[in-house]
Amino acid sequence: MSEVERYLTELESALRVRGPARRRFLRECRDHLADAAAERGEAEVVRAFGPSAEIAAAFDAEVAAFRGVRATYATVACVIAMGGSTLALIDSSEAGAAAPTAWAVVFFVAAQLAATAAALGLLQALVMRRTTRSPRDAALLARRNCCALLAAGLTMLAAGAAVPGHGSAALLLAGPVLVCFALVAVLRARSLTRRLEGSRQRAFRPPLEDLGTLLGFPVPPLGAGSLLVATACIAGAAAFARDLAEHATVGGAVVTACIEAMAVVGCFAVVGRPLGLWRTRTGSASRGGQATCR
Repeated sequence: MSEVERYLTELESALRVRGPARRRFLRECRDHLADAAAERGEAEVVRAFGPSAEIAAAFDAEVAAFRGVRATYATVACVIAMGGSTLALIDSSEAGAAAPTAWAVVFFVAAQLAATAAALGLLQALVMRRTTRSPRDAALLARRNCCALLAAGLTMLAAGAAVPGHGSAALLLAGPVLVCFALVAVLRARSLTRRLEGSRQRAFRPPLEDLGTLLGFPVPPLGAGSLLVATACIAGAAAFARDLAEHATVGGAVVTACIEAMAVVGCFAVVGRPLGLWRTRTGSASRGGQATCR
C-alpha cells in the first residue's frame, strides 16, 4: 500500500461525517494528494498535508457547524410559522371561550421561551458563519434549536387546550408540519455533533458577546445574574404596560408583571445552563468545592 493510500485509509477511519459530504471530501483529498505526489513525492506530500486525525476533526466540525446553521434558519422560519398557526387557532376559537389559568400560563411561558431560544440560536448561527467553530458550540446550537421547536409545539398545544374551536385545517397544520421537517434537520445536525470529541462539554455563550461580534463593536458585557435581572425587569415592565393598555387596573397590571418576572427567573433557572446562558464552575478548596454560577 502506498503512502497516500495508507494516509487516506487513516483519514477515512477518523472521519465521523457520513453521506455525500464524506465521499466528496475523501475524493477531493485523494485527487489533491495524487496530483501533489506526482510532483514532490508521496512521503513529503503526506507530511505536509497534516495529521489525519486533525484534518478529520476539522472537517467534521465544519460540517457539523454548517448543518447546525442551516437547521437554525429552518428552525426560526418554522417557529414563525407555528406562531401563525397558533394565532389562527386562537382566532377560530369559540366566542366567549374562557382559557383556564394553567393553560394560559403554559401558553405565555412556552411562547416566550420559543421566541427566546430561536433568537439565541439565530444570533449564534450568524456569528458562527464568520468565526471559528467548535463541536461544543455546534452542540449548544442544536440544543437551542430543539428547545425553540419543542416550546413552539407546546405553545400551540396549550392554545388548543385553552380555547378550543374550529378553523382551517391547512392553516392549523402548516406550522406543525413545518416544525417536523425542521426537527429532522436539527436532529441530523445533532447526531453528527454528538459523535465529535468535546461536544459533551457544556458551552457558555453570552448573547451580548455574540451581538457585539455581529455588530462589529464591543457591547458592554453582563454577568449571568445581571442579565437575568435586566431581562426580568424588562419583561415585567412590558407586561405591566400591556395590561394597562388593555384597560386593566394598576393592581392587576402589577400582579401580571410579577408573574412575568417570576416566569423569566424560572425559565432561566431550568433551561439557562442548557441554553448556554450560565455555567457552573467548581470552586476552589477554600470554598469547599461548591459550584458557583456566573
